[in-house]
Parts: sequence; structure tokens; C-alpha cells
Amino acid sequence: MASKNYDVIIIGGGPAGSTAATLLAKKGHSVALLEKAKFPREHVGESLLPFCYPIFKKLGVLQELTRRYVRKPGVRFVDVDGSSFTTWCFGHVLKDPSHLSFHVRRGEFDHLLLDNAKKCGATVKEETKVTSVDLSDDEGVTVTATGPRGGKQTLRGRFLLDASGRDTFLATRLRWKKPHDEFDRSALSTHWTGAQYVDGIQEGLLQIVYLGGEKKGWIWCIPVGVDRVSVGLVLNHSYIKKQKAKLAKKKTRDWKRALYTQELTSSPFMKKILKDAKIAQPLMFNGDYSYSVAPENKCGSNFALVGDASAFIDPIFASGVYLSMKTAELVSSAVSKKLKLSDKAGQKALDAAYAKVNGAYALVDKAIRMFYNPVAVNFAQVGSAESLIHEQHENALAIGHYLLAGDFFQRHEEYSKFIDLLQNPKLLKKYKAFVIDRPDFQSASCGISRVKVFHQLLQEHGEALRGKTSA
Repeated sequence: MASKNYDVIIIGGGPAGSTAATLLAKKGHSVALLEKAKFPREHVGESLLPFCYPIFKKLGVLQELTRRYVRKPGVRFVDVDGSSFTTWCFGHVLKDPSHLSFHVRRGEFDHLLLDNAKKCGATVKEETKVTSVDLSDDEGVTVTATGPRGGKQTLRGRFLLDASGRDTFLATRLRWKKPHDEFDRSALSTHWTGAQYVDGIQEGLLQIVYLGGEKKGWIWCIPVGVDRVSVGLVLNHSYIKKQKAKLAKKKTRDWKRALYTQELTSSPFMKKILKDAKIAQPLMFNGDYSYSVAPENKCGSNFALVGDASAFIDPIFASGVYLSMKTAELVSSAVSKKLKLSDKAGQKALDAAYAKVNGAYALVDKAIRMFYNPVAVNFAQVGSAESLIHEQHENALAIGHYLLAGDFFQRHEEYSKFIDLLQNPKLLKKYKAFVIDRPDFQSASCGISRVKVFHQLLQEHGEALRGKTSA
């Protein structure tokens, strides 16, 4: 097939790729996005951060997200034995509509973003698998792909954006991908119906349950619908191997499902929530998912890596979608300058963009290490009292809230220093004494009504139930 020319070729149609495609197309660039799958396709990462809000506005999808999805007012961390918890409410620090973020069904959400890229003028080719990329010409790139019917396609572009997600197209082929040995974990997840909507689930709170000891993991519980929760389990790989061997001795037919069920029922909190619930879809397994690419390899004269194609750390703070979309926003803006102004102006803009990107990823990396550190601050025990939230970001609890909301890019240096302070045993002791030992810091609610969280989804759910009854 004859070669076609574009300003930018994008590999991958997930949130990073579709965000970049939309923003570049809106700036008047010709864009080709190549996605190997047919959307919608299932994916993990359903809980979004408040700092996504301005990006959704810029993309033009905020109104549709508000109409379609469950709202998220905060995060609730629960101790391993269920004895203590802390509710972090975004409304304590965010005084605008963004304090209510979203829980989404990722298959639908990603499809919505991809369709939006089409509407904004990008050429989107689904079921089109990139097979090779030639970066040897500094003036542009040549991409070869296989279409849905097996036909070969050749595309020529002035610039390439690799948004291939965990496929890490360039990083894998050029051997840039390095595993995060300290985050050697895997995740099992699926959706449930019939769960108990209590303890903050009824008001849309993301639930994070600590798992102690050698598990070095956690459980997530996300209300993605009126009667549908996403429940995921993250465990240290060495623990998984031990449990797999034990289950094999028992001749367990499906060791993944058995392990998943075993660990959920070991949590008093989750056992209560899922007492009468049933699994609603196949179990998903994501193994050995933490990796990174060195900063010097993330961009060149004619290419850049965005989103999970450049790094993925750990989903504990629900940061993946925001990191991907914000990186795509920053990098696509720089690429536009490179294409419209000059290579020099573009490179300066790319350097500035990746300074923010690399700083944000380093901050999230440090925060995740603190979460898994058994002697560091426990997010389930910190507490949240509005009386301690001041306007200054330097306030400890405010910084904690801003971190959980997604403020990674603009103030990553000062937040990183705050995390360093919490690693100091003497300062941590004072922090715990000041925060933990006050009972009024324990709040079970962010004060958001069920009607506001689930809005028209409640009516749709009721209509669906009535339809089943009449049938």
C-alpha cells in the first residue's frame, strides 16, 4: 500500500494516545493514531484523580463524563485488620467542582476518548498493529503496520509519539525498559454485583485496604456503578509464588481465582462488603507491571514516549491515567511548537515538558515507596480534620490531600521534601503524635449524598431492575 504522510503518528489509543491525538488535531496538525485492538476493550485503572478535570475540559469530554460516571469525593484507607481507617476528602483542599472526580468503566472511558479524537480530526485506525518503526531519518519517521485484514500499511510522519502503554513498543525493541525490582508485584481484579454499599462506598469513596507482612500489598474497592464494584488485589510476587505452590499441592484447578478469593476473605472489611456478592466478569491478571525508561531515552529529535510507554510504577494512588494524560498534554504541546516554530523552540519545550514529567514520576515513585515502607506513615492512620487544613500547601495534611488528588507536576520538589521528612523517625513520631492521637480526625464521610454521587445512574438502574421484573 502506498505511503501516507502525517505531521504526527501515534502508536496506541489509550488515554495518552487519544489525548495527544485530540490536542494535536485541535491545533491543526494531521494525526494518524494506530491502535492494535478493537475498542472497547477491558482495562484496569478505573478510579481517576481530580487533577484530570482541566484536561477533560480541554478535550471537550467533561460534560459527558459528568453525565455517565460515578463521582469520587475522596479516598478511604483501611488498616489490614479493619480496626482503623482514614478518609481523605478532596473537598478539604479543592474548592471547585474538581473535588468530585470520577470512577469509570475503563472500556467505555477509553472508547469515549478515542471517539473524541476522531471527532476532533485525527485519523484513527483500530485493529492496526505497528510492526516496525524507522527512526534513522532525523527529518521524520517511517512506520509499518498490519491492518485488520492483514494488509501492510506504510505511513510517513514528521514526528512519532509512542503511547503504546504496557506494550512499550520502542522501549522493548530498543532495550530501554528496566524493571522496578522493588515493586515486584502482580494484580488480580474483576467486578462484583450484590456488594454492600456501606462504609463510604455508598458515597463513592475509593477504598484501599492494607495487607501486611510478606504480602506487601493491598486491595482496592471501587464503586463503578449503582450495583457494581471493581475489586482488585495487589500482592508481592514472592508471596504469590508461595501461595501458587501451596494451591498446586491441593490440586486447585484455578489457582488465580482461589488466591484472589482467599486474600479477599482474609480481610474483615472486604469479607463484609462481599458477603452476598457475586463475580460479574472474568478475572484479570496483570503481572510484573512496574518498569521505567531512563530520562535520556524518553524523547529524541523525531520521537517521544508518553504514558505507560515510558514508565509504570504501581496503581496504589490511582495515578496512572492522570500521569498518562498530563504527560500527553505537555508533550503534545511541545511537539506542536517543534512542528510550527522550529526544532530549537520545540526541543526547548520538550526539555521543559520532560523536566515536569520526570519530576512527577519521581514524586509518585517516592510516595509509593513510603506507602510500602512498614515503618513510615500509614495512610489509614493519619486522619483528616478540616480544622487542620490551611490555605498554605506547606501544611502537612494539605500536602497529603493534594498528593492524593494528583498535584504531581507543578510542585513535585516541595512535595518530595515533605515525603523525606516523613521518613525521618523523629519527625514522623511528632507527626503521628500530632495527627493520630486525636479521635476527631477519624471521619467516615466526605458528606456527599448518594444521589449526587450516582445521579441519573440510580434512575437507570431502577429502570433496568423494573424491566427484569416485568420480563
